[in-house]
Amino acid sequence: MKKALIVLAVVLSFTACSTKKTGYQLEGSFSNSNGETINLMVLEANNLAMVDSVKLDENGHFSLSGELEAPNLFMLTAGQMNYISLIIKPGEKISIDANFTNMIEDYEIKGSPDSKLLKEYSGKLMSSMKEIGELSQVYYDSIESPNLSSIMKDLNTKSEEITKDMRSFTIRFIEDNTGSLATLMALYQQMGPNQFILDPTTDFVYYETIDSILFEEYPESELVKSLHKNVEDMKESMKLAELRNNVLGTGKAPPEIALPNPDGDTLRLSSTKGKVVLLDFWAAWCGPCRRENPNLVANYEKYHKKGFEIFQVSLDKTMENWMDGIKEDGLGKWLHVSDLKYWKSSVVPLFQIEGIPASFLLDREGNIIAQNLRGEALGAKLEELFSQE
Repeated sequence: MKKALIVLAVVLSFTACSTKKTGYQLEGSFSNSNGETINLMVLEANNLAMVDSVKLDENGHFSLSGELEAPNLFMLTAGQMNYISLIIKPGEKISIDANFTNMIEDYEIKGSPDSKLLKEYSGKLMSSMKEIGELSQVYYDSIESPNLSSIMKDLNTKSEEITKDMRSFTIRFIEDNTGSLATLMALYQQMGPNQFILDPTTDFVYYETIDSILFEEYPESELVKSLHKNVEDMKESMKLAELRNNVLGTGKAPPEIALPNPDGDTLRLSSTKGKVVLLDFWAAWCGPCRRENPNLVANYEKYHKKGFEIFQVSLDKTMENWMDGIKEDGLGKWLHVSDLKYWKSSVVPLFQIEGIPASFLLDREGNIIAQNLRGEALGAKLEELFSQE
């Protein structure tokens, strides 16, 4: 259950609102029960909060009621892996019949259309994940097999088919149930750790469609308001990415850099035209930058005579730290510039730098041909470029 909740908690934040509350009722019966206590939990911020609890009677019957300002996601739980997911709306009267020993799969629900849809989707998702789990077991059982390579190939193919089928099901589920809050839950599901079924970038149309419908239907819902903010943030990120690509995309000439070198003389990036140039942003205080520097030294030694140059821009604060970094890492053979303004350096907004190391590889005409190549990737690209000349 924790995995499912974490997925939702990442994207959904809930805050109090002041709209009028309306009552709801929740009742039902559990087979295979023996007077246990069940809890009604609501998803808040980064955790589940207790709403109410009730002890089952001798027939497994229970009854709960409360008030809601807007639709919300709830869990009826009897243990960490024994729960029923519910979407409860104000005014709903919900009836549940379930097997206490397997609540997550074996239950029927009436009076809550969104909860029924959530059950349908969750059932398909659990089935797909079980299939993936079975494939994983086959792999572990076959580790000693001489045919492991072909077995893995077959397992990967089947895994991709299952994932593709789940994605298709998710899209159909969204298209067939527009207006249901259950579609909102479907947006953020995973097949495994960090393996989201839908990608906000390539599948943005579904996020936008659900947002436009639900925000008009349930503007007071914190679930929906969280989605709306998420979609607005996505739009802004996409605009920035498009803007960045228009300025710093492949084939573009990067903005000019004119900054002091260690001797105080102004050095311009455009002066390097005619060479293949690695424009590298770094700092002596940056651990990943320092770890990458030996790779830059090796590639410089290998390709400099063929026309490779490095134009390194430091985000250091002091001349002393900058010079120490250059000396300690043996970087003195190539070009260095800095205004020593740390993150307030003029190059940060100009190149939309959000972290370092960051780099751009420029062709002999001074146009961008690759970004953020590090380790073996940089050497491979340089080998490709110079082997073609």
